[in-house]
Amino acid sequence: AGYAALDRFDCFTKTGVFNSTLKCCYVWDDYRPTYGILGDELDSPRGRIYQIKNLLEGQADEASVQLHLDRCLTCRACETACPSGVQYGHILEWGRTFLKQKAVRSRLGRFKLTVMRQILSRPKMFQVLWLVGQSSRGCLPRYYSKKLKPAALKKSRSLVVTQMESTQMTVILHQGCVQNSLSPNINHATRRLLQAWGVNVLIAQDGCCGAVSAHADDMDGALEKARHNIGAWSSLIARHPQALIVSNASACGLQLKEYAFALRHDELWANRAQRISAAVRDVSEIVALLLEGNPAIFQTLKTCIDQLPESMKTVAYHESCTLQHGQRLKGRLEKQFINLGMHLTPSLNTHLCCGSAGTYAITQASISTQLLNNKMRDLKQENASFILSANIGCIQHIASATNKKVMHWIEWVDAVWSGDVY
Repeated sequence: AGYAALDRFDCFTKTGVFNSTLKCCYVWDDYRPTYGILGDELDSPRGRIYQIKNLLEGQADEASVQLHLDRCLTCRACETACPSGVQYGHILEWGRTFLKQKAVRSRLGRFKLTVMRQILSRPKMFQVLWLVGQSSRGCLPRYYSKKLKPAALKKSRSLVVTQMESTQMTVILHQGCVQNSLSPNINHATRRLLQAWGVNVLIAQDGCCGAVSAHADDMDGALEKARHNIGAWSSLIARHPQALIVSNASACGLQLKEYAFALRHDELWANRAQRISAAVRDVSEIVALLLEGNPAIFQTLKTCIDQLPESMKTVAYHESCTLQHGQRLKGRLEKQFINLGMHLTPSLNTHLCCGSAGTYAITQASISTQLLNNKMRDLKQENASFILSANIGCIQHIASATNKKVMHWIEWVDAVWSGDVY
């Protein structure tokens, strides 16, 4: 039993959820994106926690609660804002698991989620269907046609790059699923850049992090994927005890960092999950370590950026929710960008979600589109040559609303280092 066993959520008993409702205040008001659009208190973090409390007390309309929980982006901006440390994301997960056991969702709804889960978490299947979709964009509704826009940098390039001395750092690069199909150059750029900076990059037979399954109501499937990855990485870490696990998709990185919590009651996997989660780093954390610990790398990269035309080093940056709220790394990349001499266009409401939110852009298209329109207005990207982000979902979502080049920030840095910015 995994997520499906509700007693595993030891800190989210009836008393625990009730105590969380007592902590709810109005600090969250500027950090509740769906409430800002829908104007319904039930679509705020506070409202959803109260609904989950009512579920536990047997006083809720289960279908109504399902609707409002489905509308949540799980952006976790409210956790960043909350002064009381309410673990909203885990409470929401508890509520969704409770509703799944009650079979509130329609058969059609369950079927759609199953199909989406099966496709997105299987790279080969997804890649075939993605190519079919690319070839038939003109026949699709405009909303979905725009979502099939190719990534800005898709090809794997073979370039001669400046090679730095070994740093004695070893990392295991998580390959993932959706990102590796949509934009394989992100993984290529990450590996190429880290190797150029003297890092030993290892590749394991890992797979989907489990986030897609979790988004699609399959928490037990998410745990199976976690166990597979832990097994794949544990053997490498046994040979390289100091190795770190690197994720370049912030949503995947968050999922990996939560393996320890998800498997904490699994006697066979808890210790290994703890070891793996402790070793996970977003690629921005690795880059920060290298830039701050190796002046030669920092100065060489800064020189490359200084030599760019002003327009080419002017970028708009969207900080993904999973990076700033989930992994609590808000502002760290921006600091590195500024130190390196990049020009960031001013942005408004940087704490708010772009509307991608995993599978949300598919399941809640109307709300997702409104959030995207708000984000494009707030990005102030008119004078930027590029729009950068740290998560493939955000990149693809934003790319559907602009003609600017939208890419992962690691691709941009790799291109600068290689002298191949375009």
